[in-house]
Amino acid sequence: MLALDNITKSFGARIILDQVTWSMNDDARVGLVGLNGAGKSTLLRLIAEVSSPDSGRIARPQKTRVGYLAQDAPEMSGRNVLAETLSALDRVQALDRRRREVEEILAHEHSGPLHDSALSELGDILHELERHDFYSAESRATAVLFGLGFRDADLTREVSEFSGGIRMRIALAKLLLDAPEFLLLDEPTNHLDIEARNWLEDFLQSYSGGIVLVSHDRYFLDRVTSRTVEVARGKLTEYQGNYSRYLVQREERFQLEMAAYEKQRVEIEHMEAFISRFRYQKSKAAMVQSRIKQLDKLDRLKPPVGAEKPPSINFPECQRSARRVFELREIEKRYGELVVYDGVDLVVERGQKVALVGPNGAGKSTLMKLMAGIEPLTGGQLVVGDKVVAGYFAQNLAESLDYHNTVFKELSDHAEGMTTPEIRGLLGAMLFSGDEVEKRTGVLSGGERARLALAKVLARRNNCLLLDEPTNNLDLVAKDTLLEALRRFPGTVIIVSHDRHVLNELVAEVIEVGQGHAIRYLGNYDDYLAKKAEMEVRAAALVNGAAPRPGPAPLQHEGRRQASPDREQEREQRRRTDRAAKERSRIEADIEKKETERAALAQEMNDPNFYLTRKDADQLIARYDRLGREVDKLYGDLEKVEGPPAAR
Repeated sequence: MLALDNITKSFGARIILDQVTWSMNDDARVGLVGLNGAGKSTLLRLIAEVSSPDSGRIARPQKTRVGYLAQDAPEMSGRNVLAETLSALDRVQALDRRRREVEEILAHEHSGPLHDSALSELGDILHELERHDFYSAESRATAVLFGLGFRDADLTREVSEFSGGIRMRIALAKLLLDAPEFLLLDEPTNHLDIEARNWLEDFLQSYSGGIVLVSHDRYFLDRVTSRTVEVARGKLTEYQGNYSRYLVQREERFQLEMAAYEKQRVEIEHMEAFISRFRYQKSKAAMVQSRIKQLDKLDRLKPPVGAEKPPSINFPECQRSARRVFELREIEKRYGELVVYDGVDLVVERGQKVALVGPNGAGKSTLMKLMAGIEPLTGGQLVVGDKVVAGYFAQNLAESLDYHNTVFKELSDHAEGMTTPEIRGLLGAMLFSGDEVEKRTGVLSGGERARLALAKVLARRNNCLLLDEPTNNLDLVAKDTLLEALRRFPGTVIIVSHDRHVLNELVAEVIEVGQGHAIRYLGNYDDYLAKKAEMEVRAAALVNGAAPRPGPAPLQHEGRRQASPDREQEREQRRRTDRAAKERSRIEADIEKKETERAALAQEMNDPNFYLTRKDADQLIARYDRLGREVDKLYGDLEKVEGPPAAR
């Protein structure tokens, strides 16, 4: 168990943690949540003993190891990626060297105190080596690195060649390989793409130790954590369940606390009104004094956390664009010999909310730049609809700010049709509050500049938003504020994001890019994953179904006299086998026919003109879905014909 006992931590006059007591078991999955600056990272640093509390103590069992991933990239040099990752096991490698020394002692000492001591030590060493699965360390390190997005060629590259974000992945890989009893992870998904996040979630779900993590990825929190601790006003409040469950419980708690606060506030107002009214009347003096004493003794409640609603984002009014916002006709895009897009057709219509997905380097950002007119086409044609006003956001737009402007002036100079309160509200939603709006943009951090650049895009009269990772520097509350605004946005949204919660809640179409092509899927991100999985299962089933099937094993006869009584049973078995084979052939033919028709429909539905030229589009979509259900049933029938695996 890990326990905090009456911990207090301050920075100057500001109290971050105030007499905090809390504990967790060694298999707990805890998510720390709270506003920026509430103390989440401070709490992790205290538990990791990177910093010390002003008072109180942190208790944990002896020999318990705590691994800590900070948000800042560590310095690394002098090793390649694989060697740097394996350096996490330096302590265990030292144990292995000691093992050889102890075995040398035992080779010469066959009895006596030295022998007994060496034998006991060897047992402890072997236990530790086995616990860390030391002799498979290199293969495990490689698997972790691949899971976090490294390729085979990366493993032999010098770590100093990589950016800070990639070095953060290496630091995470070292922690996962070392497998301490407690993992403290501060924004572990910041530099991971969706595939790496999915892998990390699966890894952490099966991790044997305790986990405490801070993350702005709601989907990640929901999948990994089973307890949520809110850090607010110097205190910790624990909730059972993941982040989504926490939101429900917090709202219930907020309503109860708000009711108690309002009830007390009304009582205080009544007592104060009574005191003011009768203070100078002798006949009421005793009653006045009684109420004054009641007020003095009253433990006044504070407004509950969450009473201050976050500012909302109000888009300036924009004109209505043409129905077709973008039409891509046989587009090609190459960088030298690298083919990014090869003959892609695509149509995006007014009001659609579309996600671009695919692995890193597949061409998501390139497609954004093509539609924004930032990158030229190598071939084909891009048609932009009439009255389309597209606002494009990417992280590097932060470099285009005027560093002499204040935050407020930088936004107000570019805002269109927004009042001063609306501008301040937008800045508040982007986490600029109070006096922060008077900061010079030149003193802002990289993340703050990116948030201001995003605000500038949202403040213009755009009827189409091209957003490349807009949530990277937002906390959970700011993400929800932006998500709600984008839902209400009347125009078109095309988004690239590693935030799967945003993709699930915002988009109704997913376009997968990769290998020079773009494939459209109806539905949100989870729908897309489900359809991909379904296609893979059916493809595998078709391959297996088409493969030659082994015939029945020849009957083993010991002699004519022994086989004769079983001849009728043998003939009946052959008849059953023949009937099953015919039924299997019929079902497989039916499956192939329906799959062929469904594939043709899918190809037709992916045509950019499908919804414009086909008046029977709804019927065809219904037919496509019905064929899917029929094929599922046929596969079920096929399993019944073939019988359970043991019977085949």
